[in-house]
Amino acid sequence: MKIDEIKTKVEGIPYMDRTQAETITNIILENNFNNILELGFAHGVSTCYMAGALDELGSGKITTIDLEKANRLKPNIEQLLNTLGLAKFATVLYEPSSYNWRLMKMLAQYPSPKFDFCYIDGGHNWSDTGFAFFLVDRLLKSNGIIVFDDLDWTYDSSPNLKNTEKVKRMPQDEKSTPQVRKVYELLVKPHPCYDQFIERGGWGYARKISTEATAPSH
Repeated sequence: MKIDEIKTKVEGIPYMDRTQAETITNIILENNFNNILELGFAHGVSTCYMAGALDELGSGKITTIDLEKANRLKPNIEQLLNTLGLAKFATVLYEPSSYNWRLMKMLAQYPSPKFDFCYIDGGHNWSDTGFAFFLVDRLLKSNGIIVFDDLDWTYDSSPNLKNTEKVKRMPQDEKSTPQVRKVYELLVKPHPCYDQFIERGGWGYARKISTEATAPSH
């Protein structure tokens, strides 16, 4: 399904614009990626665009994970996917506390890397995103691509979170530091199994060149 067809149904719903949709669609189509992992989907707009790319390829599956509260959004991800006729391309998973718990279950289920593309747009903090990268690395195939959204997001810049009691209690440097960027710069870029680092439009990209260092041999 073409981007403009999807856009007519999701326009005005956060959180992916047309330029981002073109970028993520091109990544999938140009690399023939058909086994996708998404962490954080909110309303599911990004999922719809990726599912549209799989529709163009003719096959594939997105495994997408978010918190249970995402199911209460209006519209929610399943409503959008059904409206577009793209539900068959997505497995939607809800977790009570963290997508990292689901990733633990996946590691137990899949002894070998399963996914060829991962889009991370959730957590946005050092602990969640940093641990997610460690887990996703174990699940990502060689030559796979990982994309981090919101490299420069901060708690201080979030209109929805900056005035919450939890954020008010944080140390100032934790509130003002772009924590996803710290994961990208301190964990992803130095990793011996990744290269082709690109930053564009608030996203950080990396390609996995090897699976040899994903787990100890003993």
